[in-house]
Amino acid sequence: MVEKKSEYTIGAGDVLSIKVYDHEELTVKVRVSEGGTIEFPLIGQVHVGGQGVSTAAERIESALADGYIIEPQVTIFIEQFKSKKVVVLGPVHTPGLVELNGPITLLELISQVGGLKENAGQTAMIKRQKNGGIQENIPVDLDRLIRKGDSRQNILVQGGDTVTIAEGAVCFITGEVNQPGEYPCGRNASVLKIISLAGSFTEKALESGIKISRTINGVKQVVQHVNQDTLVQPDDVIIVPERTISKEDEKLCYITGEVKRPGAYPCSGNTTVLKLLTRAGGLTDKALESGIEINRQINGSKQVLKGVNQDTILLPDDVVLVPASFATKEAVCYITGQVNRPGAYPCSGNTSILKLLTRAGGFTDKALESGIQINRQMNGRKQILQNVNQDTVLRPDDVVVVPASAAKKEAVCYITGQVNKPGAYPCGRKTTVLKMISLAGSFTGIAAESSIKINRMVNGAMQELDDVELDTLVQPEDVIVVPESFF
Repeated sequence: MVEKKSEYTIGAGDVLSIKVYDHEELTVKVRVSEGGTIEFPLIGQVHVGGQGVSTAAERIESALADGYIIEPQVTIFIEQFKSKKVVVLGPVHTPGLVELNGPITLLELISQVGGLKENAGQTAMIKRQKNGGIQENIPVDLDRLIRKGDSRQNILVQGGDTVTIAEGAVCFITGEVNQPGEYPCGRNASVLKIISLAGSFTEKALESGIKISRTINGVKQVVQHVNQDTLVQPDDVIIVPERTISKEDEKLCYITGEVKRPGAYPCSGNTTVLKLLTRAGGLTDKALESGIEINRQINGSKQVLKGVNQDTILLPDDVVLVPASFATKEAVCYITGQVNRPGAYPCSGNTSILKLLTRAGGFTDKALESGIQINRQMNGRKQILQNVNQDTVLRPDDVVVVPASAAKKEAVCYITGQVNKPGAYPCGRKTTVLKMISLAGSFTGIAAESSIKINRMVNGAMQELDDVELDTLVQPEDVIVVPESFF
């Protein structure tokens, strides 16, 4: 009979309390001999050592049913446990020998050795010696046990077991973060998650210049133009360089249309169209390479430079427009500036600015919503329509520009509990719980990361939101509560 993995195994020295339903005269308290046997009324010696409680009860029932009692029901309770030892290895706070005085689950054992370290992996292995010297290996999914509460993974640990916690994959981060070093990185860890664990950026960080040093097929390579959503791989080294000029003095150029990563990029005195295209991930398959235009402010008026080549030097605030090829071209409009996904989007006869904003992921936190402009070709000349509203219907090839607010008051959210720097932090439309935790210097070592709650004012009444994930969006005045872990 195969024992249940979660059932206690009876051993020599254990004291058993055995009862037979409706037969009080057969209630006994016996100690298991060194040979694993007990003496029981009517049936004499029974071997129970090395068996689970239910198996031992079934063995006694079978013997009693053989001429003594009709359909006996036997229950066994471990009255006293002989002290047993287990070995705990791996990234826990106090590895080594642990004495057991009774049944203990894996989760209780982990708590007893001080909990998992941050570099613990997602699996554990329990090595158990079975009867006849056969070794059984029992794998455990710690992610399902701890984060998802899967009780099937919470196996009963037994004397003689060796419990090994796997080392987790790690990544490294260096440069302009508050706590550079080594951090765990699972299969879905992003650059933002590692930055959060490292206590967020320093004031000197060039956030747009992040690079990843990665070994591929034994060759060290540098991944350029990394954004914070990029997924990291084990042993990656994330490099956050120092900003050589202040944020306020940094010059930007913009690129929109048929490129892979439209948006704003640093633009120094020698930045060419080719360099900007490279930073934007290159041209898409639909790009009309010979039709690139530059919208440039000269002496207070907008001018359009056509037929530019890729060696053309850009000036700060230039907007580079890469149109679609006529062979594949559908009617499109362009949007750039303070939106979450600047780029080119289909533009039918009834597309409004609001629809285009929705396709572009909405405003960023810095957007000046009342200052939207449209650059439009009319009678062969570029015109700028200023202070347009969101119901304005667009025409094909319109370029919508969403400027940044000069001084926009930032909404705030609050975070308290088990973070390193609790307090009030800016929170915009797209701010997630993870971003707030990053701003607050990441979790403390005793944070219950899977039990975060949000206190939110709804219709004048405070409500508590459970089941909060790291990608949950926060709202202004939310209070994020990170409780203490129970082990």
